[in-house]
Amino acid sequence: MTAGPRPASAAPRTRGRTLRVVFAGMLGLAATGAATAAGGVLVLYSNDRLLPANIEIDRGLRDAIASSAHAGIDQYTEFLDQPAFSGAEYERAFASYLDTKYRTRTPSVILVAGGDALEFLLRHRARTFVGVPAVHLGIDIAQLQSLQPLPADVVGVAVEYDYARTVGMALRLHPGVERLVVITGASDWDREWEALLRAGLPRLGLAPRIEYLAGLPSGELLARVADLGRGDVVYTPSYFEDGAGKSFIPRDAVARIAAASGAPVYAPYSTFLGAGIAGGFMSSYVDIGRQAGQVAAALLSGAAPSGLRLPPSVPAVAQVDWRQVLRWKVDPERIPQDAVVLFREPTFWQANRSKVLAFAAVIALQAVLIVALLVERRLRQRTASALAESELRMSLAARAARLSMWIWDAARDRFWTTNRLAGDGEPAAAAPMRFDQVLASVHPADRAALDSAARGALARGEEFDIEYRALLPDGEERWIAARGRAEREDGERLVGVALDVTPRKSAELQAAKDRAALTHMTRVSMLGQLSASIAHQLNQPLAAILGNAEAARQMLRRPDVDVAELGAICDDIISEDQRAADVIRRLGALYKRGELRLAVLDLNQLVSETLDLVRTELDTRHVEVAVALASAPPVVDGERVQLQQVLLNLILNGADAMRAIDPAQRRLLIGTEVDGATVSVSVVDRGTGIAPDDLKSVFDPFWSTKADGIGIGLAICQSIVSAHRGTLDVANNADAGATFRMVLPLRRDG
Repeated sequence: MTAGPRPASAAPRTRGRTLRVVFAGMLGLAATGAATAAGGVLVLYSNDRLLPANIEIDRGLRDAIASSAHAGIDQYTEFLDQPAFSGAEYERAFASYLDTKYRTRTPSVILVAGGDALEFLLRHRARTFVGVPAVHLGIDIAQLQSLQPLPADVVGVAVEYDYARTVGMALRLHPGVERLVVITGASDWDREWEALLRAGLPRLGLAPRIEYLAGLPSGELLARVADLGRGDVVYTPSYFEDGAGKSFIPRDAVARIAAASGAPVYAPYSTFLGAGIAGGFMSSYVDIGRQAGQVAAALLSGAAPSGLRLPPSVPAVAQVDWRQVLRWKVDPERIPQDAVVLFREPTFWQANRSKVLAFAAVIALQAVLIVALLVERRLRQRTASALAESELRMSLAARAARLSMWIWDAARDRFWTTNRLAGDGEPAAAAPMRFDQVLASVHPADRAALDSAARGALARGEEFDIEYRALLPDGEERWIAARGRAEREDGERLVGVALDVTPRKSAELQAAKDRAALTHMTRVSMLGQLSASIAHQLNQPLAAILGNAEAARQMLRRPDVDVAELGAICDDIISEDQRAADVIRRLGALYKRGELRLAVLDLNQLVSETLDLVRTELDTRHVEVAVALASAPPVVDGERVQLQQVLLNLILNGADAMRAIDPAQRRLLIGTEVDGATVSVSVVDRGTGIAPDDLKSVFDPFWSTKADGIGIGLAICQSIVSAHRGTLDVANNADAGATFRMVLPLRRDG
């Protein structure tokens, strides 16, 4: 989640008081050896695992356990599911559930995330977890002091959410501030923050006057912050509930505030960075999870809780969003020297130096070729009427332009040339050859094309222009550009020039490889955004396998084993294993880099597979998905990985486009429709749409409306669709949002 524990000033809660949302962590599978005999590790946290802070804490816990000596120990997770479920009756039922579940599987260590989970454990551990050491994480120092004395076997590292230093940094970065606007919500948690700030801020002796916007409906609040301007600064811990009773994820709420605000916004939580706030003094949730994991690993290794030497708190450091520094015209000299500056993009030259140099080299080579061809054309025009009389002058020009001249007398099958491919010296007139000897020096893959082009031009009396690969006597391969024309005044013959264009062709091939590499890197970067979705897809079959295996083990303990039921369980295990393997295979294909290989592809199936991949990501963003697929499978000739990359990009762009609207309105429609010889795939969002003046630039490289975008995703998508002989376009919807439509030719049998 995005918010931290309740404010430090809040009093301890009694049994039956509503538990508030704090944040939680997930612990990965841990360790081996002697630790395997232990009862495992239990992580108890207050709410939903998919909130941003939980994901960061989870990463820290996983890193710590994976690097310890306990890979393999059993791990269990439980959720209090606050604030959706609360109250004394619910707490008693949940405690009874834990007692029943862990009566024969008492864990060796319990991790509790936040004060709510810790207070719950302290009230009920005597019933189920007698003598089990506990590690707390993410609890404010003052709140821990209010819970003292803690049992000797309950240890951890506290966190300090320092609003005073954050407000001080905001006033330093924005000199001349006349008003500090404090925003809180209407839930119990929000009101505790309000009480803390109303009591503490006046004691700081601030010069600006303080105005509190507490418990307002979101619409009214956004209108109020939109009226803020120069001389104002905002501080907010965000809120879970507004004055109209509507619930929010705090990160989503602060993102809406920051987007609407006419003044910079500061906050106490690191997960708000990237949502539009300017910064604050913050502790890293990854560090919080990593430190708790290290303490748990020490306890598993036999360390006594009282003997652990723990720091007083997780350090909080100044962090700022560089994009907001630019937006609010903050003087960089005012940023603290030790501050962590995020989202500072490199200059164009720093990010693209090698590409710019390569592009310049290609342009230079092309310019040289153009100049050479222009010189050659001018010389040919001068000598067209009297080739024999001007042969000497043409030889001089050829030497200047580094060209080879050639003549093929088709009637007598004689071929003459001045060869410049082998070196830089004077062109030497080669002995006459037969045309089949010339073809023998050409790369086998290009012989038929050269033969057909030459004979076709001769038969039709036309000019011919071709590029082919020649093999030198030492085996070296060179690219040759040959141009010529047919002459019939003195029999049938072709005359022309040849130019070594190997440097240009090499540059073109390298450019194609660079484009393929960029496409691959973009796909891999996109998959990094879907880590939660990927983990969710793998967790489901793995959890099913574990459940079936435990059921099978229980059956084997019975005197009479039901072989048929046991076989069905084994079949389920095999099926779920194949399901997990299929997920890994599809992900491996997306990570793999390869050339375009067309195959028969069902677009309906591709849409379903892609939605499976991003389902968790869309759920996290509160995006509802509707699917309208063609009744008959639309089959095309396509490359699965590249077309899936296009769909992933369009789906994630559609979700991004709805970030600023109410979560209840976020709806994405994905459909396929067959129209004659083509099939279209549409992705329709309900976002804010695209400015009419920007529609023509959507697919331009390095064009983006995202503050953190580099503008290559849609350009790559268009190149992929073009390679499939299709089109990709965009249009605004009549009511709201935009529609991206990919049109591909249907596959025709035969």
